[in-house]
Amino acid sequence: MINLRKAVFAIDSISGATFEGYTDGDSWNGWACPYFEKPEAEHVLKASEANNYIWSYDSEQDAFIVRSKDDPEEYEPEVFEAVQRNVEGGGEVKVYGIGAYSWIWELATEA
Repeated sequence: MINLRKAVFAIDSISGATFEGYTDGDSWNGWACPYFEKPEAEHVLKASEANNYIWSYDSEQDAFIVRSKDDPEEYEPEVFEAVQRNVEGGGEVKVYGIGAYSWIWELATEA
């Protein structure tokens, strides 16, 4: 099993901001696929509100539900469920793949 490593991520649509998370080195169309612990996931989503994203947290599903205000009503929202992953150096962490495999994330630095 591949362990997560700490990393810092950036996304062009949220100018000047970086977000601390984890990577397993995977990419989607050349873009990073980050994982974030819940407080940082909320920080990412709060910052994304400036780009017309609306979001909520579903505690029963342990998932963030995200959609754009510009989406037609029939569009299904993105759902980012919690997953448990091993962390390099030992231990486990519960993380959310906010925008992994769908948003244009860049790996800014690896810890």
